[in-house]
Formats: sequence, C-alpha cells, structure tokens
Amino acid sequence: MTSLNKLGDEYYFGERVLMWASTEGELDGMTYEWKTTGGSFDGFRTQNRFENVWIAPTTPGEYVVTATAKNGSSTSTRSTNMRVTRYFFDEFQNATFMFRGQGWLQSNLLNSNSGSDFIPIVSNSSTPELSTVDISNASTSAPNMRRLLNLAELKAPFSVKTKLGWKNFFRTGQPITISMFFVQPTRNTNRPHIREIRWTFNPNAATGNNFQIRYEIFTPATGVATFSGNTGVFPSPEPLINPSAGFTANSGRNAIFTLANGQQKAFTFSLTSDFTFIAHVDGVEWFRSNGIKDWITKAKAQWPDFEDPIGREFRIGIPARATANETATTVAVNSVYINNDGTILNTP
Repeated sequence: MTSLNKLGDEYYFGERVLMWASTEGELDGMTYEWKTTGGSFDGFRTQNRFENVWIAPTTPGEYVVTATAKNGSSTSTRSTNMRVTRYFFDEFQNATFMFRGQGWLQSNLLNSNSGSDFIPIVSNSSTPELSTVDISNASTSAPNMRRLLNLAELKAPFSVKTKLGWKNFFRTGQPITISMFFVQPTRNTNRPHIREIRWTFNPNAATGNNFQIRYEIFTPATGVATFSGNTGVFPSPEPLINPSAGFTANSGRNAIFTLANGQQKAFTFSLTSDFTFIAHVDGVEWFRSNGIKDWITKAKAQWPDFEDPIGREFRIGIPARATANETATTVAVNSVYINNDGTILNTP
C-alpha cells in the first residue's frame, strides 16, 4: 500500500468522508480491512474494498483510521489521523459535494447545472478564506438554502456564525434572513414551544428600519404562532430586544447592517447554557438578552418536564424577485460554523 487517502483534513460531527487506499503490485485477489478508533464505516459492503466512507463521531477529537491490504500471506498497512473539530462547518469550496447528499437543501434558487441536480456557483474555490457559494433567486417565490441539523442533537449552549454579503444586484427594500428552526418536543406535543429564531437585515436600505430579530412561539394545540414583540404575557414570547428610543422591540435601524456590493460581514447568534441570547456582528457584541431565558424559565415553572429546545434546521433566505423578469439578487455565502460546546463564534 503506497498511501491512504482522504477528502479534507478537518471534519464535523457525522460527516461522511470518502477514503481510499492506493496499492501497487499484484492486485488480483486483493482484499482490504478497515479499522477506526472512533466513528464508523458506511455499511459492511465497503469493508473489503479499496475505498470506504468514514462517518465522523459526534465528539471532537483526534481519531485514527487504518486500512490493511491483504493478498495471500502478504499484508500492508497504512494509517491516517482524522480530526473532528465541531458540530458543523462549511467553507463552500465544492458546490457539487455540498448539495448532493451532504445535507444542504434549497428552494427557488438558480441552478448552474443543466442536469436535474441543483448545483450553485462557487467563487474562489481554491482559497477557503475567499470561497463563496453564490446563491441567486430564480422566481417570485421565497428562495433559501438550508441545512438539516440531524447528525447529532443540537442543544444549548450553541453558537451559529455565517459570513456573507451580496454582489452585483440586490433587490431594494428586501432583507436577508438567517434562521434557526427547532424540533417540536416529543412529549406533550400540544404545548407551546420555541419554533424559530429569525434575524433579518436589509443591507442597502437608505432609510427606515434595516433589521429585525425575534423568536417565535408556536402552540400546536391552537395552531397559533406568535413572534416576540414589545411585551409578552406567557405563553406569548418575551421581548428579545427591549424597546428603546428610536425603535420598537426587535426592529430598528443600525449602520452595522449596511453592506456595499462585494462586502461581507459575519453574523453570529448564541444561546448560552442558561439560554441567554447573544448577537455579534463582525466580531463585536451587538446585544445580549434574557428574553428566551425568561420564557423558558416560565415554561419550566409551569411544566417541570418541559423539554429544552433542540435545533432542527439552519436556513439562509434571500429576496424573491419582484417580477419574473427582474435581475437576480445574488448573495455570496462565505462560511457557516456551528459550535455546541459553549464557544461563542464572535470572530469576523
């Protein structure tokens, strides 16, 4: 065996990593044995082949994968280290890989591929710091890209950071939306629960409000959904941003949300272990709030077995077209990082 190869050097929880052994000599009758100190392999059918798919474990750490080539009484072994660093990350360097079986889904976005599989455009793919997936609206219906969070349970504390901007054209008066959706509780399914945290901002609004940030409480028993506002009488949600001069709760105007053509900024929101909500823009803390914390405290006082929120999906939404013939709005997404170890991803 001359080498043991893998795609990438750093992996997230549950990532499926293609690996293959390179061998020389008599290949007829060659079989392979794969072992790992953590994680697993994708099914028994790959065990005797020269290639395999390693599935990363859901705990950060250094793991070792070993492959042994066997031909009669002759054997040859190679090992390689597999570094698992966080719950999830994507630096958007390979659009084909990202949107084929790796968890990213989309709705109403332009397809750069003439085939049936959706593939967006990737810019600067050879440089992780600069690479972006460029998503453009395809219709007058709401366009988005979204990541299912089903590889491992995501509970507080967690932190989500996405770095993005717009390029070439952006529909005036419309927002970019960054959302986290949550799982409906498995017990007592009719109870109110947090369904979404939604952060919208308008990067080129000349006047008026250019941001809104809030969370939604949904009550399955009544079918009523309520977003946080100025006041909240339980089970309605507590305010996320306390009202202050110049804006109502959850919305207002701030120059930090202005983005020029081609400019990118990092947007981070976190829930600490006690459910304190913290928001950063480009590495600078914007605000922190007890709104979600206070709502969950009241829910647990009323229902002692109330379940903590579990992340279900991360989503980035962009403006739809005003008309079918309008120029496409393009948003360049540089990266998405999700941590579940209490680390706040507040660097630009």
